[in-house]
Amino acid sequence: MIFFDYYFKASSTPKYLAPVAVCMERRYQALMADESMLKTFIKELKSELDAIPKAKGRYKIETDKGYIHIITVHEFSEAVIRLQYKEVLSLEGFSEDLCENLNEVAEKGGEK
Repeated sequence: MIFFDYYFKASSTPKYLAPVAVCMERRYQALMADESMLKTFIKELKSELDAIPKAKGRYKIETDKGYIHIITVHEFSEAVIRLQYKEVLSLEGFSEDLCENLNEVAEKGGEK
């Protein structure tokens, strides 16, 4: 499981990037089932960014282990929207029934 623990949107972020920012902000402080769901989310985010005509040639998505950034593509690149994540190492203090439900959700890709 993956936990999104940090979200940042620079004040200089143009309004036309709002759909991308909203998509990323929704994941802040949320759990994601696994790496394959993360890859799917990144593809969705990329298509969301590509669907904005004004963003073409100005912004791109940059990902690596632990972060997803929307960055400017000119000389001085700046991450204007940032979402960082960590792998969940353990879930503690949950009843056995709740753990089973979480496993079912994870196995179905986030849908119960």
